[in-house]
Amino acid sequence: MKIHFIGCRGASMSALMNLSESLGHVVSGSDRDLIGHDPKNVIGADLVVYTNAVKNDNCELSEAKKLGIKTVERAKFLAELSHLYDKCVAVAGCHGKSTATAMTGAALTSLYPTVHVGASGASKIGGKDIFITEACEYNKSFHFLSPDIGVVLNVAYDHPDFYKTERALKNAYLKFIKNSAASLVNGDDLFLKKIDCLNFGLNENNYYRAENISNKGGLYSFDFTADGKTLTRVRLPVHGRHNMYNALAALSVSHMLGVEADKAASEIERFKGIARRFELLGTFHGKVVYSDYAHHPDEIKATISAAHEIHKTVTVVFQPHTYSRTAALFKEEAAALIGAESVILAPIFAAREMNTDGISSDLIADEMFMLGKRAECALSLEDAAESARLTNDEAVIFMGAGDITEAADKFMTKN
Repeated sequence: MKIHFIGCRGASMSALMNLSESLGHVVSGSDRDLIGHDPKNVIGADLVVYTNAVKNDNCELSEAKKLGIKTVERAKFLAELSHLYDKCVAVAGCHGKSTATAMTGAALTSLYPTVHVGASGASKIGGKDIFITEACEYNKSFHFLSPDIGVVLNVAYDHPDFYKTERALKNAYLKFIKNSAASLVNGDDLFLKKIDCLNFGLNENNYYRAENISNKGGLYSFDFTADGKTLTRVRLPVHGRHNMYNALAALSVSHMLGVEADKAASEIERFKGIARRFELLGTFHGKVVYSDYAHHPDEIKATISAAHEIHKTVTVVFQPHTYSRTAALFKEEAAALIGAESVILAPIFAAREMNTDGISSDLIADEMFMLGKRAECALSLEDAAESARLTNDEAVIFMGAGDITEAADKFMTKN
């Protein structure tokens, strides 16, 4: 078929384009920031795939419907592709799923899996036996999937623009688990530990565990055990305590699929991490610079904690993501950010939203002040980069899920 992708620059859409091409289809794509949108782009297409960020009045989507071309949203297309493989592993969670998905792909290298990750450059095309995919909870996208193994890393309230209550989010995860032929969950999570299924974690209640944990400069090592039996020891090549959970998920899935534990651990030890997950960019202006995708309070806290295992003092340049999330979680974001020595708040990244209630980064700054910590509110990304240069901390992390990378670029390129 000839398949056209609207919004092709997104990490998931780009991966799906490459995957479709590998399956023998002819692909094309458009994006607002690439070639722009034009009704002519869909002419001759047999199928049009679009992201949920694309509005109904998008000229290409409208033209496809006018011409009678089949259209399908990204999540549904992903699910249809997953059915082409003998087994599907889907990794869900409010944070960590991109890293855990990529790490699972590494652990299963011997099975030559095809891996779909919502992070740039982390997907890979393999064989037709195993399909590993990140399963996104936003808009209940992961409900289209019916995986052979469904993994849930954690459940924490997020996406208040879609899930109006925490209960609604939890119910969505319960349905994902129900849709999975077999489930594997983080038994240390306060919500997930109540679910009767196979689990992993650090606590004694888990079937798969990390034991005899050691930490050297933020790089963790542990014995991987199953039902009390030690299977192998693994030394993580990526920083942070939170990555033990990602590795446990990957090792547990590999064990469920019959991969030798030593072989899976060896592949994980070669794992290089993925883009924008505590990614080291280099040393500039006397500071070690990192880029990180964290935009949920739990992620913010985990990244700052990982940084402090390496550096004595840390500056965080944080770009809040969406007005609705900021309005709902600014207290939690402030509480997470006070762990950094210096905090610079960039303007909120709007993403799909309009600011109808006058929400700004000042909400977080005011809450931090109430907690005894000062934060600077920058007027632009360039101002945020300039302020970061003036701090005296050892490291600076440019953090957020929007275009905060532009601030990092400005920081690194200015003399």
